[in-house]
Amino acid sequence: MAQPSVDDMLDTLSNDQLKQVIKWTINDLSNAATSSNYQKLDDKVKGWCSMLHEAVIYQVSKAYKTNDSWYESEEE
Repeated sequence: MAQPSVDDMLDTLSNDQLKQVIKWTINDLSNAATSSNYQKLDDKVKGWCSMLHEAVIYQVSKAYKTNDSWYESEEE
């Protein structure tokens, strides 16, 4: 049997599970970018992890602001 696609797997997750996946991703990227426990990662890879960490945080913030704006427009 074929492995389901990532999109298919994401579609089956609850909101709580999706939030947990995002939290794990943010934590893993932060650890990889800054932790000495990841000694095998060179500075270039750590830089990429840092950039991806910032990108995920940015996307979460952007979605939050969109929701906040949507809620404000609903109140008017």
